[in-house]
Amino acid sequence: MIKSKAQVQGSRPSFRLALSRNDLAIAIGVSTSSIDVMVTEGALPPPRKWHSRKLWLIAEVEAHLNEWPVDGEERTPNQIDAILDRHKPQEQQTGPGGYAIPSGNKDDWLQRYYDRLGFDPHTMGHDEMRELHKAAEQRWLASIPGSPLLRLERQALTQLAEHGPSVQVNTRDIKNCGPNTQDRLRARGYLETVPHHKYPESVGALILTDAGYAAFRELDAKQS
Repeated sequence: MIKSKAQVQGSRPSFRLALSRNDLAIAIGVSTSSIDVMVTEGALPPPRKWHSRKLWLIAEVEAHLNEWPVDGEERTPNQIDAILDRHKPQEQQTGPGGYAIPSGNKDDWLQRYYDRLGFDPHTMGHDEMRELHKAAEQRWLASIPGSPLLRLERQALTQLAEHGPSVQVNTRDIKNCGPNTQDRLRARGYLETVPHHKYPESVGALILTDAGYAAFRELDAKQS
């Protein structure tokens, strides 16, 4: 199974359904220019497109990779044509809520994603999907306190501790402290966030709490 960078680092427990060209190149160990060549040759599926953005469905990529010959195996042109025919894009069926219906195969990536959320595309729609995502997010946040600090969390604590607790620090001054790390530190009670003065939906400043400073001191003592 191809894993996204977020899954490897142990962040939010959600499946990534598609990859960008750069992510796909990293995932299979080739250059980005090779991706286009492999698509032309039929070794990889064509990307899905939304406006100018192109994404490769992981399920389709895995299906194509499984058809690659074993090293030393020879295939006839007829065998190759049969493989390409099997992977021609097919019209996706959707449920009443507009969500795609998986193939039913237990190895279907989309089916695993739905199963993990508890979503049924045959009977559920946007409202149910939103509530299930919200519930999954709450479960994820509840699982964080008491778990080991991740590397980016430790780095953020170290940077914030230089300013001290209860001090507003512009997000631009703290490196590698993105939304995921902020959420994790907030869930631990180590961080408070302040909305941006022009864009309230974004975070403009970070505040290290007393608990966060104490956690840094404990971490620093262990490393000394």
